[in-house]
Amino acid sequence: MNIESFTNPWPVNIVIMAGGKGTRLKEITYNKPKALVEVGGKPIIAHLLDHLAAFGIKETYISVGHLSNQISDYLSAGDSTCMNLRYIKESLPMGSIGALTLKADWEHDHFMVINGDIFSNFNVNAFISAYFAKQADMAVLTDECSIEISYGVLEVDQDGNINSFTEKPEYKVKVSAGIYIFNKKVLALLPHAKPTEGWQLVCSALNAGFKVSGIPAEGAYWIDIGTADTLRYAHEVATAMALR
Repeated sequence: MNIESFTNPWPVNIVIMAGGKGTRLKEITYNKPKALVEVGGKPIIAHLLDHLAAFGIKETYISVGHLSNQISDYLSAGDSTCMNLRYIKESLPMGSIGALTLKADWEHDHFMVINGDIFSNFNVNAFISAYFAKQADMAVLTDECSIEISYGVLEVDQDGNINSFTEKPEYKVKVSAGIYIFNKKVLALLPHAKPTEGWQLVCSALNAGFKVSGIPAEGAYWIDIGTADTLRYAHEVATAMALR
């Protein structure tokens, strides 16, 4: 499939998952959906929609559940986005990806799903283009994370002999950025109307023998706004970007 033959918007259904309760943010999300938590004076979901619009995306689905009327009321205000928005309503929590099974008829055979608590400037065009170029069934946007072990790490063989000792090593690992793109064959792996997480779909695709590619978010910032600390960090990044 040649991505150059497509005109914008790409033949991909874009879905933002914004149905979660955001319980890790505690009192911040008691009476407000996480998608409306502000970063740099603007709700997370507004940042996401503006970012997608900058790449020529004109239509987006939003899966809503917890306090969904607040999200739709905000986005229907008129000046939040010029995008055509459609909603998938979760009567029960469906996890980070299960709500896709609540809609039967999709316009396209490919799906890009974005967790609604992501604050990022990832290159949408590069991500979609790489997915098609790799001819993958599924692709995951990846970021690099450093993990420091607070202890001395031993390498011990089967006889109990210590072969090496490393004091408080730091390891770099690839992590999922909570942004996925996949085809309808992968979508068919989702159990109908059952809460499912994105990582579970990745595992199902791997177990089914599908080609799953990791595509790095090179040169981009990426923040999973799940805690007060990451929310504070997102504020700092948004402030720094606004000063440029």
